[in-house]
Amino acid sequence: MSGMVHITCKQAHRLLSERLDRPLGPGERWRLWLHLRFCDMCSRVGRQMDFLRASVRRLDK
Repeated sequence: MSGMVHITCKQAHRLLSERLDRPLGPGERWRLWLHLRFCDMCSRVGRQMDFLRASVRRLDK
């Protein structure tokens, strides 16, 4: 795998936000997944974003 595997929390937050708008590429998904396995705070942010997206989708129905 080329490129950097480790990403910062700032980069993880950007990817969490971007995955709401577009599918992430395989490398982006892998780096985000790896970061979320070790960073409790970013995992929490991701769960909050998922909850908000699901809530908005329910409102649209």
